[in-house]
Amino acid sequence: MNRTPHALHVLAVAVALALAAPAAADDAWRLEVSGNSVQSTDAGGPSGSPGFGLGIGYRATPRIGVGLYALTGELDEQARFRFVQPNYFTDKQIRMTPVLARLDLHLTSGPRVDLYFGPVAGYAWMGDLEVRTRLLPIRPGQRARGTLPVEDQFTWGGHVGVVLRLGDGRSSLTAGATYLDLPLEIDRPDPGRREILFIPIGDDVDPLFFHVGYAYAF
Repeated sequence: MNRTPHALHVLAVAVALALAAPAAADDAWRLEVSGNSVQSTDAGGPSGSPGFGLGIGYRATPRIGVGLYALTGELDEQARFRFVQPNYFTDKQIRMTPVLARLDLHLTSGPRVDLYFGPVAGYAWMGDLEVRTRLLPIRPGQRARGTLPVEDQFTWGGHVGVVLRLGDGRSSLTAGATYLDLPLEIDRPDPGRREILFIPIGDDVDPLFFHVGYAYAF
């Protein structure tokens, strides 16, 4: 896991160099709000529910920009295991909020369409992993629910995006995707919490965020 702090150091240097460069235009800053969905890229991983994002970016040169962005989303995995009798269902949910420093490498610098990509690195705040189980047919005592604490941690990855300017004003529509290398570090529960010890839990989340939003340049 030492590679993540190294990625943060490299990105910090790139951000500092970009900020030291003269601005590309008077409206070099861009404030962005977005709606997003998240999907785990781990094999057989959980699906996601809607979330939101907020960020600010700075266009240092026509080809280089930097930014600070926060995303939030929730992953939800449902599984069914059929035995002789009865049927066994599990539902696992976890919310995450990564805050990311971003380097934008712009492929185009036209007035209407802007394509960019680059690395990201930052810190992810993780909610508790909520686990619910139930057996069918439902009988008294056949439901179980519990939580597992998940460690917050550094993360890194990459992103791609596009900005579509609206008319001659400062408003734009944005769309993009952000991938994060994010293992799932779980603090195991107390021995007395046996109701969720047998739930299979993957080693990685590795989320892919898809986001669509609105940006204003200033």
